[in-house]
Amino acid sequence: MYKNFIWDFDGTLFNTYPKMLKAYVKTMQDFKVDIEPAEIYRMLKTASSKDLAEKYHLDFKHFDQVYKNYEKSDQTEVFAYDDAKKTLASIAKVGGQHFLLTHRENQSAQALLNSAELADFFIEIVGPENKFPRKPDPTSLNYIIEKYHLNRNETVMIGDRPMDIDAGIGANVATIFYNDERLFTIDHAKHEVHSLLEVTKYI
Repeated sequence: MYKNFIWDFDGTLFNTYPKMLKAYVKTMQDFKVDIEPAEIYRMLKTASSKDLAEKYHLDFKHFDQVYKNYEKSDQTEVFAYDDAKKTLASIAKVGGQHFLLTHRENQSAQALLNSAELADFFIEIVGPENKFPRKPDPTSLNYIIEKYHLNRNETVMIGDRPMDIDAGIGANVATIFYNDERLFTIDHAKHEVHSLLEVTKYI
């Protein structure tokens, strides 16, 4: 059904949320915000870190830098989900193309992809260095689609959060909601999967 797969990174290909949550807890403590870790996690999954900062009237640029400093200083390893490599390889084997669209800095995403031997699957990583508006704004997706002359009817955005689905819809491409934890639903996603290997149903 699809030939072009645009992937979110955190929580979709890599299980980075435990490490991210630790850094966000420390960040909120620095800003003297009394909030339970479970509420931070809920905000990260259903909205975004920007929404989290704005809810507590924090300057996002400062907030984000404090968070990134904590995350970088944490030496805890993070790993790709078990079926990530098999899924990417299965799609590539039949001519599918992979692109990465993330709010994570390119250097960090590239290093994690390299460590998991996944980097060679991706044609391009689009991250904050590109200076596009953050998802759910579709500008970054449109950039990929237009640069590589992708057929929108053959292109799908895959992610674990509403912002990923909304960005895909805004770019007029299909969407796959990766809902491994089944914490909530996104009714307007075109497809929903509970494991990465299920994505291969759509090639």
